[in-house]
Amino acid sequence: MLKRSYRTQESLVRYWAQQAVELCDSIDDSTLAEPIEPVVQAVEGLRRPRRVVFIGGARCGKSSLLGHVMGSSVPAGVAMDDTHIRWRFRCDDGDASHSRFLPLEYLEGLELVDTTDCGRAEVQDTLRGLLSGADVVVAVVDARAPQQAPVWELLASVPESEIASCMVALTHTDTMPAAAALELNETLRGIIRERLSRGLPVYQVCPTSEQGVEVFAARVQDALGAQGGVRSAIRRVVNAAVDLMYKQGSVLKVRGDVARTDSGFLAGIDQEIDNFLAHQMLGVPACAANYADAVRRASLPLGRRLRRAFGFFLSPVTLLRLELMGAGAEEFFYRRIKDDVLEQQTDSDNRFVHACSLHWKHVRPRMKKTLECEIGEFPEADINTELSQLRNGLAHDLREPFRRQQVRSDLGKFFKAQVGWMRAFVILVCFLLTLAGLLGLLGQDILALGAIVLAAGLWLLGSLTHLVVSRHIAALARHAESVISHRMGDMMQSLVKGVVVSRVSAYRRLYTAPRRKVAEHEATLQPLMDRHSEVYRQLRAAAPHV
Repeated sequence: MLKRSYRTQESLVRYWAQQAVELCDSIDDSTLAEPIEPVVQAVEGLRRPRRVVFIGGARCGKSSLLGHVMGSSVPAGVAMDDTHIRWRFRCDDGDASHSRFLPLEYLEGLELVDTTDCGRAEVQDTLRGLLSGADVVVAVVDARAPQQAPVWELLASVPESEIASCMVALTHTDTMPAAAALELNETLRGIIRERLSRGLPVYQVCPTSEQGVEVFAARVQDALGAQGGVRSAIRRVVNAAVDLMYKQGSVLKVRGDVARTDSGFLAGIDQEIDNFLAHQMLGVPACAANYADAVRRASLPLGRRLRRAFGFFLSPVTLLRLELMGAGAEEFFYRRIKDDVLEQQTDSDNRFVHACSLHWKHVRPRMKKTLECEIGEFPEADINTELSQLRNGLAHDLREPFRRQQVRSDLGKFFKAQVGWMRAFVILVCFLLTLAGLLGLLGQDILALGAIVLAAGLWLLGSLTHLVVSRHIAALARHAESVISHRMGDMMQSLVKGVVVSRVSAYRRLYTAPRRKVAEHEATLQPLMDRHSEVYRQLRAAAPHV
């Protein structure tokens, strides 16, 4: 009886090939993606059922021979109502079309195909599709009319490379004399060479002879396990898996070399960044001095802003503003300084990013060559995001001198000190103007005019006083500049140092991924190498002769 051969070997080879594929996930290298696909395809080819197709003309004995080969009388008793019947143990591929199932466990993994008369033109296209990719094709020829057998035309239309193995079963030889049957073999081989331009093995089979059928079944079994059959599929899996494991071994070897050199290389990169930091620190004093000068540059606009807000003559509007002028002056002063400092810091950060980009371009090819690590293009957007956060922190720190020196409180005290006399002048002027109005209503024009003149005199005196006070505003701005400049000069050096160190640290963090990757490689290298050796050994042991 026919049965699926090499099942244990197939299972072992398939299992260890899949282990080789899964090992790629642990190795995690993009160069292994391409050699994985041939292994997957080869494993799928090994998993598919082995197909044996019986073809022949009408009443040549196909169904009877197929039933005897598989050890069942069922196929011979089933009417052929379609182009073919697929006899199977079970449906493993989800396609049950044209299928009949037999509960014979030794047929598991096999698909024996019985076909209708292959001489019918309307079914030949379907049969060609069945023959293409078949493991074994059995061409059943009636010994009584071999020249007219329709199998020759069908076989000639299918490329030889698409059929793994093909043989000829000569039936009905029991109705012929023994001498004629022997001569028929040579005649049939001549027909095969003439019609197909190649040679095929020829076997005389009498379906009623149990011994003859067993011998023929053994020949079909041998054909299934021949170089073009299951053994070929096993060999494809092993070759693809070995090729994949060779590439895995190359990757692991490179990582082994990297593990011996990575510490010195990464230490060299860190030293370069340290030198970069030292060079950046040389510019800290000049940068801090420029930032401190921002106070002086902001004091002149502050003085003009204060005088403009205070006004140039006495008015009720100025009196109403006095309560808010201290806070407004401090906010204006702070924003002028902040805008100046952040503008300088932005220029400095742009120069820093450019320097980092040049260093990154210099490191990238060395990183790939030495550590086999592709760090990609310089992540300018990421480092700009961190530098933006550092600038926000610097803007927040610039408020510290204002809080410490109580600029808002000092300015507020100065302006509040002007409230008393300004209010008195405004009230007197308003009172005299009101009195003048009442006297005018009463017809006392001279007295009303005197009240107006007196109000004008008071207003003029108040405006002169207002002018004198406004001159003190410039001195007030200079005083605010001096206290803020002194405090900022003390703190700006440490602020700039902190910014420089932080942004160099941000650049250094860009190399965290390769450092982590190298560290992971060092930790997992030996287990991966041991696993690789074990999978390779088991794969070769599972298929020693393919």
